[in-house]
Parts: sequence; C-alpha cells; structure tokens
Amino acid sequence: MKEKFYKHPAFWIFVAAFIFRIVGVRWGLPNEMRNFSLHPDEQVNLIYARNIVPTQLHFLPGAYNYGTLYLTLLRIVSDVVIQYGGGLDQSGQIPPALLAQVHLAGRLLNCLFGAGLAALTFCLARRNLGQVSSIVAGAIVGVAPALLVHSRFQTVDMLATLLAIASVYACVRLVEPEAAIVKWSVWAGVFAGLSAGTKYIGIVAVFALLVAAFAIKKPKAFFIGIVGALAAFVISTPGCIFDQQAFVRDFMFELNHSKMGHDVVFAETSPALLFHIGNLSSGASILTVLVGAIGLGMAVKGKQLWAILLVAFFVAYYLGVSGGQIKFMRYILPLIPILAVGVGVVVEKLYSAEKPKLGLALGLLVVGGVDFGNLVQGGSFTYLMVTPDPRDEAGKFLASKGPTTVGLVDDPWFWSPTVNPNVDVTRMIGPGQLILLWQSWENPRVVRHLPADPRERIRWDPLLLTEDKPEYVSFTSFEYVPFMRMSQAKPTTDPEKSDAARYDDFMTKLNADYTKVFDNDQYHTPMVEDMEYVRPHVLVWQRKQTASAKP
Repeated sequence: MKEKFYKHPAFWIFVAAFIFRIVGVRWGLPNEMRNFSLHPDEQVNLIYARNIVPTQLHFLPGAYNYGTLYLTLLRIVSDVVIQYGGGLDQSGQIPPALLAQVHLAGRLLNCLFGAGLAALTFCLARRNLGQVSSIVAGAIVGVAPALLVHSRFQTVDMLATLLAIASVYACVRLVEPEAAIVKWSVWAGVFAGLSAGTKYIGIVAVFALLVAAFAIKKPKAFFIGIVGALAAFVISTPGCIFDQQAFVRDFMFELNHSKMGHDVVFAETSPALLFHIGNLSSGASILTVLVGAIGLGMAVKGKQLWAILLVAFFVAYYLGVSGGQIKFMRYILPLIPILAVGVGVVVEKLYSAEKPKLGLALGLLVVGGVDFGNLVQGGSFTYLMVTPDPRDEAGKFLASKGPTTVGLVDDPWFWSPTVNPNVDVTRMIGPGQLILLWQSWENPRVVRHLPADPRERIRWDPLLLTEDKPEYVSFTSFEYVPFMRMSQAKPTTDPEKSDAARYDDFMTKLNADYTKVFDNDQYHTPMVEDMEYVRPHVLVWQRKQTASAKP
C-alpha cells in the first residue's frame, strides 16, 4: 500500500518552500506610485506571452530570446486573471491595478516551480541517500537566496531549472538496477527538451543522459532520449519550425549577446569561469559550495554512477554558462540543487561513520547559514522584498519638494527613482517615444542632457550639471557601479577609458556643486545585478545654492 502523500517528507518540503516564497512575492508590483513592475523583464515577458492565443492554437509569440513554454503558461494564467479581474480597458490594455495581479499570478507559478524544485532535490538525493541527508539537500534548495529571489519573479528561470533537474533525476533512475530503459530515457529527453523550450541552455541536461546511456552500455537510450528532447522542444517552442526566420534571428541574437556582454554591466569583472563561483557562494552559501563539492568528489571517487551523472551535468552546464561575458545569478540556478545533494553525501558519510550528531549538526549549520548564506541570507532578502523599495522612497522624497527638476544620468527605467508612474515603462516603446514621454512629466520635471541630436546622448554627461543645472540629481547602483568599477580598474580599452574619465569628471563636479540628501544604504555592497533588483543603492543630491538658500 502506498504511503499517504501528506506523510512523505517531499510534500512538507514543498509546502515549507512554497510558503517561504510567497512571503515576498508582491515585491515591486505596480502600485499607487507606479504603473509597471520594478523587474525589467516582466513587462516584456507579458507582452510576448499575450501574443500567444492557445484557444486559437496560435503559439507563436513573435520573439524567441527564450523558448515559449513559460510564456504559454503565462498567457493562460493571465487570461484567467483578466477574465475574473474586470477585463481589459477601452484601449485593449491591462489596467495597472489588474496588471499587478497578472504579474502576481505569473510569480505564483514560479513559487510553485521553486517549491517543486526543493521537493525534487529531496527525491533526487533520496534515491541513494538516507532520509536526513536528503532532507538537508531539499532544505538547502528551499532556502537558498538565489532560488528564493528568482522564484518571486515572473521570468522563465525557475521552470527551466525545475525541468533540467527533472531530466537529471530521470537519468539517475535510468542507471538503477532493473530500470525501465525506454521509460526513463524518454523522460530524461522530454524534460531536457522542455527545459530548452523554456530557456535554451536547458538542453545541456542531455549530457547526463549521454553518460548514463553509455555507462549502462545502452547507447540506444541516448538516441531515444534525443528524439524525446527534440519532440518536446518543438512542441513547447513551435516557432522553431513555423516562425523560422524570427526564431533564428532571436536565437542567434542571444548567442552573440552572451559572447559580447550586457553593455557595461559586467565590465571589469573576473572571467565567468571564476565569477560564477562567487555567484554560487552568494546564491546559496560558501559552505554549500565547499561541502557540496567535497561530497560530490567523494561519491565520484567511490565510483557511484548516480553521482557521476550529477557531476557530468554540473560540469557541462557550468562550462556552458561560463563561455560568455554575461554573468547573471540566474545562469547558475540549476547548479545549486546538485551542490545541495553533494552536501547530503557528506552528511550521509557522517551518519555511516556512526557520527549522526555531527552529520545533523553539519546539515543544520549549512541550511541555517552559519556562514551568512542560505537561511540567514534568504531571510535577509525576504525582509528586503517585503519592505518599501528605496526607489519608491526616493520618489516620495522628491515629490515632497513640490515643483522641481531632477537630473538623471541615464534614460529613466527600472533603475530610476519613482519620479513618475510611468518611469518603468519598457524600452520597447522606442527611444523617440521615451524621450517625449519623460519630457512631458511634471512635479518633478525630469532632466537629462540632450545634445542637438538626441541619439548622441551619453551617460554621466557632465553638461547635465554645468548647463542644465537641475535642482536635484539622482542615480542608483545599477547606473554607477559599473562605471565606478571601470574607474578603479584603470581600463586599457578606449571606450572604457572614456567612460571612466567621464564618470570621474561627473562625480568631481557633482561633489563640488551638490550635496547628498538621500542615501538608503551608506554601507551598500554591490551585488550581481539580478539580485540587486530587489534593493539597489539609491542616491539623491541637491544643488548647494538651493540647499543653502533654504532654512
């Protein structure tokens, strides 16, 4: 007789992980101060999701920077929310209040996927480890800060991660004695294909299948899996066949974009091969990385085939995301569950050596974040996501000054203080429309130095301070950190030299003519950008003549 589902540890890991995730899930949603989400990708994802019409069997969003699976799910849940939330406005747009609920529905999907990932990690570990060791592995995934934060975003990453680990799980099942070869080969391939149909890098999971198939001397298993992966990818992203021109265009853009870098975001940072070690350490914890690596190494040394599969996936995926110049935290999310299982291996070794108290203590310390990771850091991020965002606080501060001018060092976007309800509008409206939009704002009026040809505008233009002379100047860590890093690193390339020199010139003039009047975190430590989304450093400076003239 099968065990009741509510008595299974995986169920309670899922429940606990889900509850933890929904605590901060309302972060950055449209509110009374802004019409759009603070997350820069959520608007874009929703726009393309709305191009899909499942009831008409139309699954071509017209853009393929990612696969289509999550966008299709987002279209379905958005339809439900819109239907029961009052419908579209007269112009056919989603009203801001309803838009917040649509984003929330898309985020709740990811809370489910993130919680499912924690439960799946327990199940993955439990195939070869004891219950306590497996609970430790699942708990790490449940509280790891990177997985927590990204579970609260309406983005593709959590579903892609869940499906990639599901493929690895199927590979582990494939190499077990008396396994159903065809069944688990198909599932391994299908999950890898669906992961790729959500985010292309997910196809790397087939490397685990390749190792599994040849380890059990069943090479046909790999070919069966590949067929399943291709079928799943085509079904989840039919544009690869029916919208080939757009698919190839966007797929190649993503490939080249990764190689070229993400503007200046990662300028003067270490190579991705090293940078991602830092991402893993802050995305989970230093102990998770160290103990997890030791555990996986011990299992591989012991010639445990299931562990060899996990390491094969880890290495292939790590190399896959380390070949470019973009180093977001979200790139390494599927690697955290693998390391979590490695921690479980060490705990299991201590139990096997009749040192259960030491094993349990180690597990609790890693999960709890004795090194200020995992639960400690996850709890800290959760606190940040339920408290007012500093961009809104800076917006309130500036609005309280009455009619005034606020200078920005870059075009307004998600990084800007909330000086207007439309400040976060997607740049898909085009630069011309964006300039007209911000020039229409009043109280405060936004100023950015525009040359005769606005296409020649530059960031950190000192003429903003010497010619336009706004009463206030505001910028955030999204804007200043890359330029500060270039300034400190003394770059060798001409573009970076120019950027660094201009930033230094701007800051010299700013300190001479302006006084800092708003600073949400004077001890701010920069984070990788997609973790900084939830709490940037926001600064507001006031012109000294104005400051001295007021009592």
